[in-house]
Amino acid sequence: MVNIDLTAEELLTRLKEGKIYAKDKIERALQNFFQPEKILQLRELALKEVAQQLERKIESELPKTMLLRPERFLACISSNHEIAKKVIRKASRLASYYGSSWYLLYVQTEKESGDKIGLAAQRHLLNNFKLATELGGDVIRIKNENVAKTIFEITEQKQITTICIGKPHLSLINVILKTAVFNQLLKKLSKSDIDIVILS
Repeated sequence: MVNIDLTAEELLTRLKEGKIYAKDKIERALQNFFQPEKILQLRELALKEVAQQLERKIESELPKTMLLRPERFLACISSNHEIAKKVIRKASRLASYYGSSWYLLYVQTEKESGDKIGLAAQRHLLNNFKLATELGGDVIRIKNENVAKTIFEITEQKQITTICIGKPHLSLINVILKTAVFNQLLKKLSKSDIDIVILS
């Protein structure tokens, strides 16, 4: 497959110059399909198709032992995570782009048990679970005091390639930084070639 990629403006210029349709059909074409938004959508579809065909070619031509592992994403949130929705949406968009699966991980520590967080935080958390499910993610809820160790275990278990997490000053990172496992987690992620996306 060869993709000849033109911008919408270039394509419209070619149309107006009579290089695509006969002159009597140009005006009708401009009112129907040949509109910048539709051309951009078609261009995006074409680029995705070329990328997918390239992936299929790589998978069929590389020896099975050399095949790249599939992308898998993990969104990590806490109950009072101010940008949880951004983290969830980012993981969902990345998974959608790669055509892969993704997970939402919530590690409930003793400080975040139902009787210790407010109703608003509980409602916010439930809404985030619902959002993740609606966007195609699998929700994982685990009770554990060691957040970093839990992330480490889930990353291994689900063969995660990218972790999406909130900005460092937020509570989830603070919890991780207080644990001795954090350095082990970073070492494991670097050895496994796992990326971390930190969202502000």
